[in-house]
Amino acid sequence: MGEITQGVFTVMYVIGALGNLAALIILYRNEKQTRNKKMVLMLRCLASNDLVALLGMLILMNLQLYMPIERVCSHEFCVVRVIWRQFGLSSGCVAVVMAVERWLALTHPFLYHQHITYNVIRRAIFCLWFAVLVLVCLPFAGFGRYYDGGCVRYRDASETVDIAYAYLFFVFGTLLCVCIVVCNLAVIRVLCHVGSRGTRSKILGSRISRNSSRSRSLYSGASSSTTTTGVLTNGRDTRYYKVSTPEELAFARLMAVLCVAFVVCWMPQMISILLAQWFPGCAISKIFYKLSDGLIMLHFILDPLFYVLLRLFPNILKVVFRICQPHQSGPTSLAITDNEISPTVDDQTTPAAAKIITVPNI
Repeated sequence: MGEITQGVFTVMYVIGALGNLAALIILYRNEKQTRNKKMVLMLRCLASNDLVALLGMLILMNLQLYMPIERVCSHEFCVVRVIWRQFGLSSGCVAVVMAVERWLALTHPFLYHQHITYNVIRRAIFCLWFAVLVLVCLPFAGFGRYYDGGCVRYRDASETVDIAYAYLFFVFGTLLCVCIVVCNLAVIRVLCHVGSRGTRSKILGSRISRNSSRSRSLYSGASSSTTTTGVLTNGRDTRYYKVSTPEELAFARLMAVLCVAFVVCWMPQMISILLAQWFPGCAISKIFYKLSDGLIMLHFILDPLFYVLLRLFPNILKVVFRICQPHQSGPTSLAITDNEISPTVDDQTTPAAAKIITVPNI
């Protein structure tokens, strides 16, 4: 590695580490003001994981450059490199949990508020992290290549068992990408579909009491990017509807950017496994390897910006929304806050009148 390349990588590692550290500080300072503890948990896990990953990559890069060659090729050093793979996949696991949580909150709000709790989110993250730990430690049990007189990448496997491990790694990483893309596209589809129709009604089988329908926001501080939800009761029927705002459509565009960014940063790493197996020793493949490693590092750097700063600073989101928002007027929206309930309508005096009841915002 040349001095210029080393300097560029070092600067990027430091910027990414400082960004994730700043995100953790912001989360800590705003913890009491944030009502949604699930969001804080996921963002804290993501920022902590990315911070450790970047610091580890920076340390390993410099150790590999400045340590004696016999130390770099030692078994102990290779073991540390294998263990540090944990933090690469763990970032994707947290992103998957965030994507699924966001999808459930928007498409199944009542199921979400009933079953998706703080403990459920925490267990999901820790279970995925444990699964990743088992996966990265399989080479220590003989399933996967990591040491052959020096440190070896698992994608450069030549034995049948080691090749099987490389493909297992490929399948796991690809499933993470597919899950994130599918969930984000589902959210974008719902937001755009609601926005195109303005109002969407759905007959529910039972009445919903106003007392159990306090309005809530999924992302405190960025509630302008959520879909307003309400219940219209008239006689025996209860109508559940969603009303989209121009900000929500802009948020859908922003999520599309995040989705594309994740695929661009992650899939090259998975594709490099196939290239190593199908075209070993190819010069173009070696260039692609370096590109894929750089994109993974870029993903760790961009995470705190996309997932923390934009969500906790609504002013930044408003600027993005204004850029993305078309000049034409958007559909009508409901102005409902967390502590507001729509004007009361007496059931006894107006039995046939329509009554608006707020339900959890998503």
